[in-house]
Amino acid sequence: MNYGYTGYVATQGSDEVDIADFLRSLGFLEDEVFSVVYELNSYRTIPGTTLERYIHRVVSSIVEEERISFLKGLLVGIAIRQVVDTIQDDDEPPLSDEEALLLEELRRLS
Repeated sequence: MNYGYTGYVATQGSDEVDIADFLRSLGFLEDEVFSVVYELNSYRTIPGTTLERYIHRVVSSIVEEERISFLKGLLVGIAIRQVVDTIQDDDEPPLSDEEALLLEELRRLS
């Protein structure tokens, strides 16, 4: 089943990388990727959502036995973001105010 664009795209230099394609290359099924993207997008669209509230909503939906796996994923995501920050081209446009705020919150949480 092809769900199409998930909205999760990263750039590396001039190349765009679809995160869903990357996750499928790691062995995750398309249905798994889509269901997680759908659930996370529903959390992000709640009015007044900050990064802290967003993560709290996600954490509260996780059963106790899966918390360590979630934490591993969160730390890997932070590590990936730090690498992306170091390899971004100097000629990329500056971050928007919202992007800068999210990045600041990520750094504060890491």
